[in-house]
Amino acid sequence: MLLWLLLTSTVNAAEAIVGFGASVIAATATELVRSTRTFGFRPRLRWLRAAAGLPFRIATDSVSVFRALVLHVSRRKRVRGSLHAIPFRHGRDGNARESARRGLAIVGVTMSPNSVVLEIDPERNELVVHQLVSAPHDVEKTLGRSR
Repeated sequence: MLLWLLLTSTVNAAEAIVGFGASVIAATATELVRSTRTFGFRPRLRWLRAAAGLPFRIATDSVSVFRALVLHVSRRKRVRGSLHAIPFRHGRDGNARESARRGLAIVGVTMSPNSVVLEIDPERNELVVHQLVSAPHDVEKTLGRSR
């Protein structure tokens, strides 16, 4: 809360009270999760190799999305998003390594402006992704697969 007060450089009593309340709630939730030990996160170092291409993918996706926006606004081409089911092994629930793999896959795919992970379907072992400009092969590359 102190950092928030320093960054906003205002001392409004109502905001400080709400900020304090939010801090208490966040700290309590953190301790509850930590005490139950139900959350585990154990990534493997080699999984970070796929992250090396993310800055390039973010840049190229930004250009694609901006191009789609210009075409849509100028009414030259109507842009509709698309859904894709990408094969992705869900793994066991409660396993720290599998949880890390799923979490990093979601962050890695969603980090680019063109793709948003909607869910990982554990029954079908699929990553369900929405893309503004259809490019499912980009998701495969982000997951460390090449075609």
